[in-house]
Amino acid sequence: MHERSILDIAAPSGRMPPYGDARHARQEVAIPPLGSRRRKLWEIPHKYHCPIIGTCLDVGELRRLGARFSWRKQERPSDYEIHVSFVAAADERNDLSQATYKLLEKKYTGVVGRFTKARSTEELLALWTEALGAGEVPGALWAVMTHPRADAVVMSLVYEDIHMISHQIGAGQRADLKALSETRQELARLKRDFETQQRRARELADGREREIARLSERLAHCEGDCERLREREYSLSERLKASGAETYQQALDERDARLAQLEEALSASEARTAIWREKHALAQTECERLAQLAQERAADCEALERLVLQSGAASCEDCPNERCAQRADLGGRLVLCVGGRKPLVEQYRRLVTGCNGRFDHHDGGLEDNQRRLEAMLASADAVVCAADYVSHDAYYRTKRFCKRCEKPHVLLGSSGVSAFARALEQVAGYAAPASH
Repeated sequence: MHERSILDIAAPSGRMPPYGDARHARQEVAIPPLGSRRRKLWEIPHKYHCPIIGTCLDVGELRRLGARFSWRKQERPSDYEIHVSFVAAADERNDLSQATYKLLEKKYTGVVGRFTKARSTEELLALWTEALGAGEVPGALWAVMTHPRADAVVMSLVYEDIHMISHQIGAGQRADLKALSETRQELARLKRDFETQQRRARELADGREREIARLSERLAHCEGDCERLREREYSLSERLKASGAETYQQALDERDARLAQLEEALSASEARTAIWREKHALAQTECERLAQLAQERAADCEALERLVLQSGAASCEDCPNERCAQRADLGGRLVLCVGGRKPLVEQYRRLVTGCNGRFDHHDGGLEDNQRRLEAMLASADAVVCAADYVSHDAYYRTKRFCKRCEKPHVLLGSSGVSAFARALEQVAGYAAPASH
């Protein structure tokens, strides 16, 4: 049996009809009356065959289906020629249109079953709108075009939607093509970068391999040197054993141990010496402080002794003190004592009176009014302040007042009678002022 070509089936005259010719090759068949039977592919008006074939089947499926029919040996149809051939064949019932119908029915069985439930054009259009929103255009298109309730209005509305979708897809494809071109350029750049990085990586790897080889060779030399040194060490050890050097080695070890002990003892001794030196320095400082204090106390005692002897003599002729001619004479001046121990106040008074002076006392803010201190300081000719029995405020107020008014004053570190006696000599100009 002679095999018929798919192109012969589509165009019995042997000429491939162009798209426009196929679309207008024959008068559109009338849409059959509404009933319960679904339309066959060749029963659908011809103007809808192009969107059905182009939307519901891809070129790969068309080529596989067309392979069952013989292509012309002298040519292999293009995608466009395949599409036009199937559209032209769908115009009537033939082997190719029947095979195409069976493929569409098998491919969209599920969608067709869902659309079969539509009992009116309104329900059918509602299902079509829902399918558009869900992106199920190919199956929904086949189900609507073959549905018994799809009249001319429904088919026209669906055709309009498909027509606009094709424009949108075309615009999207143009954008995709532009993006694809840019992506290809980026891919080419990335390939160049990759090749550059790969070349650098190979160069680095080669460099590392050379370095590893060099280090491996060096390691082998070092291992050989170590082995020779171990052999030499063993040889020398054997020679030492043979020459009796172990005894000398033991003596050297004992000497080193003794030396380590002596060094440790020396370090301990040096540490103890440093401690004793520090203690000696502290003790020497303390001795100097005590000597200075003893000197001051001796001066205080001498001053007290002079005043006591002076006060006990009836006249200068009876005074046993050889320095009586230089005794303290306050010349009737008023001496104010600020602070001091309260039980010694009367002794302070007797000492001042014995030196031909007048005595006044302020307890340094312990009981006496602080405001009274200013008046007493102003009326006094000289001031003696004992720092150990006075408030801080009274001490500093006394010190500031006397310096400001250039009033003779002595600041005592101790409130003892001997210290007070020496202070009187300083006030009277008998003894040189001492540092307090």
